[in-house]
Amino acid sequence: MEKKNYNMRDIIPETPKEVYDAVERALSACRSEKKERVSGGLRIRKKLLIPLVAAALLLITGTAVAAGVLLRDNYSPVDYLDEPKTVREENGLTIPDVEAAIASAAPETKAYEITMLPDLPEADILNGQRQAHGQPAYSEADWGWMRSIRPEVSEVLYDGRNCTFTVRLHTDHGTSFDWPREDAGQWVEALVDDASFREEGETETHELNASGGIQSFDETGVTLEGEIEHDAPFPKEGRVEVTVEVGLRDARVEDLNPIGDVAVLRFTFSFDAGAAQEASNPAVTLVPLSGSAMLTVEDWNSEDGPVFYNKRVSLDGVVLREEAVYRQTGVYVTYTVESAPDGWSELYTNALLHPNHYGESTGMTVKYRVGSDGEWTFPGHESYGPFGKFTCIVPIFPSEYEQVKKEGVTLSLWNSFCAAFNGDPVGEDWRYNIATGAGEIRMDPQAQPIAEKALPLP
Repeated sequence: MEKKNYNMRDIIPETPKEVYDAVERALSACRSEKKERVSGGLRIRKKLLIPLVAAALLLITGTAVAAGVLLRDNYSPVDYLDEPKTVREENGLTIPDVEAAIASAAPETKAYEITMLPDLPEADILNGQRQAHGQPAYSEADWGWMRSIRPEVSEVLYDGRNCTFTVRLHTDHGTSFDWPREDAGQWVEALVDDASFREEGETETHELNASGGIQSFDETGVTLEGEIEHDAPFPKEGRVEVTVEVGLRDARVEDLNPIGDVAVLRFTFSFDAGAAQEASNPAVTLVPLSGSAMLTVEDWNSEDGPVFYNKRVSLDGVVLREEAVYRQTGVYVTYTVESAPDGWSELYTNALLHPNHYGESTGMTVKYRVGSDGEWTFPGHESYGPFGKFTCIVPIFPSEYEQVKKEGVTLSLWNSFCAAFNGDPVGEDWRYNIATGAGEIRMDPQAQPIAEKALPLP
């Protein structure tokens, strides 16, 4: 697969209409790319950021509607480090405020150790798996080169809850991390398996949700990208120490499962948690709803077992609480139910606020636009978090507040219900029992507006 570059100098034509058409073509290409490794050593992921488009529109059209945010389709901080810094810079994918947050994190690699297969507790099992997959038992002559791997954390982006990092594994065997093929030679996968953190100087550790893998490689090493998340935020200031465990796997045995481990790398790095300081105090707004809406409800504790069903409910008296938190990495907008009338249940709250970030399922969707004539765009999302809560990330940054406020930002809130199930139309009397129903579950959603409001900016 040929590596694609999206340089603004290549895609900006002469007229405003051609600009919009070219941008849409570029964004469509970006959305369609799959995450895969290619010859040349770079994994292409979805490129979600083309911020220079807005500046180009501003120059060409002379209108402030280009305010710098319209075309950051599906922006998410956890995807920002998908591209190495050099690629971001070369292709106009940088956002100054986010780059400043990365610089403020100031990561430092503290320590590391590599444990080879013979010293792992499961050594006998791992060697047995090698034999079962037609591979020779571990030998130092084949795999001893891994002992010289040296990790160095390159970048950290922390947004107050999620932390994304890149780490360079320096080694003369970087090309061994190419995509597994049938060719002779070693093919190694490296996956983030586990992580924990502690405040620098403290002894208590906290477990983290962790994932990640290879971003790029060349003859001198391999770069990993990892994502870590804690159920509660990191401290708001001071340095935090994170310890990450990476499985180095023989892909001829198994690339995704630890049964392919040849070695386990553990490294510790620290970063400044103050990098995620809020740019301003949060803003809380109450959003009263009215009318009615069809909700698709999930009840996992019904008397008949787990069920899905449609229910038309009145929204009169339902009030959402909107909290906007202003960070270097965007405006984090969270919705919960502040109050509801008698008869409203927790199941309805969960159905109303079920994350449906891109309108492809049931539940809540938010779109935003800048200016009265701007394009409606999906914001990014933090994660598929707890029930009864919806969070999205509007890609507007502190350095843009004054300019964007001149145009105004509008949020449009929608809820989608199941209008067809496995291809058959369904109405408000539809009910499906998971235990007794057919195995396939495919819901075709239909969206309905529930509110529209302005997003306050500092």
